[in-house]
Amino acid sequence: MKKYILQLFITMITIVSIGFAQTNSFDIFTYQPPEFFTKSELPSRVQFNLANNDGNFCTITLYKSLPSKKDSIQDLMSQWNEQVVKRLSKAEKKPAKTITGQHLDGWASILSIGNFYQNKKKAVVMLHSFRKNNITACVVFAFSDKLFKGPVETFSKNLHLIK
Repeated sequence: MKKYILQLFITMITIVSIGFAQTNSFDIFTYQPPEFFTKSELPSRVQFNLANNDGNFCTITLYKSLPSKKDSIQDLMSQWNEQVVKRLSKAEKKPAKTITGQHLDGWASILSIGNFYQNKKKAVVMLHSFRKNNITACVVFAFSDKLFKGPVETFSKNLHLIK
């Protein structure tokens, strides 16, 4: 009987520990690290990378908050220029699509989507800009294959900002 109770207890602990994934924080963000990605951290950013043997990749980068500009569109364009155009090869100078009017944890947010080229292959970049009071920050998702859509969506759903 004790053996069965012990097995039941171990099973319950395992289920509970799987259900509560580790939550980390950086600057204004709390997040769950994406599974199988490699993490690198600098004072200005936290980055997660995953590359497959076939050359496909996914990078998720959280950038430290900064004082905001005059308005959210200026914040977005400044972030796009700094984090996309200057860092990704042959990136579009302006986002191809921008979705406004969203909110996350009380922060106004704008999602912009565009393309860049990595090793002559067209890739997708999404910059999610957040603004509250006089602070702005962003997350950049860059990936070369739609198979990374799942990890990007999971990371986004588990991303939160301080209130």
